[in-house]
Amino acid sequence: MKHNLNRILALLMALVLALAMTACGSGDTSQENAESDASAAESADTAAEEAADEAETESEAETGAEVTDGEVKNITLTVTYSDGTCANYEITTTAEYLMDAIEDTVTLEGSESDYGFYLETVNGETADYDTDGAYWAIYVNHEYGMYSLDSQPVADGDDFELTYTVG
Repeated sequence: MKHNLNRILALLMALVLALAMTACGSGDTSQENAESDASAAESADTAAEEAADEAETESEAETGAEVTDGEVKNITLTVTYSDGTCANYEITTTAEYLMDAIEDTVTLEGSESDYGFYLETVNGETADYDTDGAYWAIYVNHEYGMYSLDSQPVADGDDFELTYTVG
């Protein structure tokens, strides 16, 4: 976190420097000033990219999931239906996100929402929130998931659960 803060501060300093160079200019539009401004902008872009990379790495450390598209990953999926019965699946995938990893194993139906794919039906069982408050909860490594199926990263060894839940 401290390293990330240092990168953000470096980015802010580069931006302030670029603005100061622009504000302190005498209105001269010579080639030298243009090159100096371009160099400052490039430094700011580089600092922004480094800060974004650092934030992604930190986010991966917090979630425990490293987004690795194309690498073979072995995951497990448990589907728990409204009657309490379960179906367990061992899946080998190269998908980056959960929806892509499981779509050939289970039947999924749902709709797009502002928050991603809204899961309504799994293997023919529909959870209708408007009727009885039911929904499909997503668990990742036994913790309540924070992403929709289409944005949940998949990492080797992950354990996923889709659980019919009445809220």
